[in-house]
Amino acid sequence: MNKPLSPTDVAAPEAPLALRLTVNGEAADVLATPRTQLAEILRDKLDLTATHLACEQGVCGACTVMVNGRPTRSCLTFAADCDGAEVQTLEGWQGDALMDRLRAAFTRNHALQCGFCTPGMLATARDLVERLPAPDETRIRNELSGNLCRCTGYVGIVASIAQVIEERDTAGIPPLPQPPEATPPARGFTPFEPRAEAAPLAEAPTGSATVEDGWTVVRRQVALAHPPADVWALFSDLPAVARCLPGAELAETDGKTFTGHVGVRFGPISARFEGQGDFTADDTAREGRVTGRGKDRGGQSNVEGALSFKVAEAAADTSTVDVAFRFRIEGMLGQFNRPELVNGLVDYILGEFVANCDAVLSGGEARESKGVSAWAVMKAVVKGWFRKP
Repeated sequence: MNKPLSPTDVAAPEAPLALRLTVNGEAADVLATPRTQLAEILRDKLDLTATHLACEQGVCGACTVMVNGRPTRSCLTFAADCDGAEVQTLEGWQGDALMDRLRAAFTRNHALQCGFCTPGMLATARDLVERLPAPDETRIRNELSGNLCRCTGYVGIVASIAQVIEERDTAGIPPLPQPPEATPPARGFTPFEPRAEAAPLAEAPTGSATVEDGWTVVRRQVALAHPPADVWALFSDLPAVARCLPGAELAETDGKTFTGHVGVRFGPISARFEGQGDFTADDTAREGRVTGRGKDRGGQSNVEGALSFKVAEAAADTSTVDVAFRFRIEGMLGQFNRPELVNGLVDYILGEFVANCDAVLSGGEARESKGVSAWAVMKAVVKGWFRKP
């Protein structure tokens, strides 16, 4: 027989917090528990129902609003982190010249059908019109990767944004270099970081995430408490390295070419990228490079990328590995192109990879991995926020 619950077994309800937001230019005083999301406040407390909720996992972008001048997924943002912030929803752009032009362009180009994604899409589109220096289709599509549309195929959406950017240029209005920073975003926000201008891979600083001609480029440096000769012996052995990489599995390799797959799970979306690639290693310089391309078996996403690494001695019996990764993803998992998710994804994968390499170099085995999960990535993203000054 189950033991009846006593009053001490039941968790006490969270006490609501008094918050003050500026929403669409007007002060709003609300009460919210620490776990309440910004989207809930906007929809349920302030009746601003143009903010749509769909996946509620930060994947689809339907809930995108502006927080302190940055596009933000309101389904992942705690309302308590927005105390004192300025929030703009679709209802607040009535009479806005850029939004009026976008709405007209969306109508003209048949850029909506069911309309569920449209509020979030318009919020992101307005940010792009303000910020992008030119109506480049590749850049627009890359920047829209965090907003999913199931109906239109994006053609009308991309055309609408390009046309309004051209209208902006004709009117002599210069683009903003980045979203305004008059009020710094509070810790805990989930902003879409502004896209950096293209930078040569060799000049990008360690720890950066930039965008170059539609490719996401990241650099990291990792440390291993093992001699460089031992580390290079592992890194130059492609099957051994693959066993250390979360979610990766080689099918066939001759040491220079390979086939295999990588598993990814993000919220309701899962993918198994199957493909092939090439591997080169320079024993003298202790440098290597892996290039590959793959396609999800379900046909929902494609990925291609190049990873280069260099092993160097840091101190006695310790090594550093400089890693540079260039990639792009198209399809349902295109949100991984966004820098704030890229940083979390790369930090999580590298953390698991380094731990597995250390285990192998110490005479053990890499632990079994079931792939890259959304929860693990989001934990890495949150840790990154709290590390920022």
